Amino acid sequence: MRSSLSRRQFFGLGTSLLVAACGNRALARGPHDAPATAQVDDGDAAPSPVQQASCGGVTADNIEGPFYKRGAPHRAVLAERDMPGEPLVLLGSVRSTGCTPIAGAELDLWHANTAGDYDHAGFGLRGVLETTRDGLWQVRTIVPGRYLNGRRYRPAHIHVKLRAPGHAPLTTQLYFAGDPYNAHDDFIVPSLIMRHTAKDGVRRAMFDFVLAAT
Repeated sequence: MRSSLSRRQFFGLGTSLLVAACGNRALARGPHDAPATAQVDDGDAAPSPVQQASCGGVTADNIEGPFYKRGAPHRAVLAERDMPGEPLVLLGSVRSTGCTPIAGAELDLWHANTAGDYDHAGFGLRGVLETTRDGLWQVRTIVPGRYLNGRRYRPAHIHVKLRAPGHAPLTTQLYFAGDPYNAHDDFIVPSLIMRHTAKDGVRRAMFDFVLAAT
């Protein structure tokens, strides 16, 4: 992800990408061992930044959750061949509050598989990547599943840690518009909900991060 790509080129990559999946690895379930397959609503809006057009607002933080694992491989394809699930292309930018692109920002991403399970034995659906010199990033994976947290399912979400020199680190989660479990989740932040579309069997979503300077 070190080469320079325009935003138009980034979007153009989405529908032609094949996503892959994790081989036989031990998985750790979410709370209460109760997975659910994520179903998200297509909606009629194209992927777009979520209420951050001015770059003035720092991206909200969110809980880390219990399943973070250090040492994920550096890669932009989180899923491997033949893994069940809906292919997902997730892309965006990392910028300062003044809208300046942040090159070389590190994104550490992880999420559950379509059954709501996290890989604890290996690094399935986990990866670290850096933004391009234009502050752009893209990953290919699958839409995550849901799992019970207490008596309620958590909505589908993707965990992200961001680090960039001269900026405060950020730990947050990204959610999907239209998920029926968004409304009653105890942890969701509205500004972290992504719009998304589906075409040719691939779902696409976009999110622009804004980091605070230190």
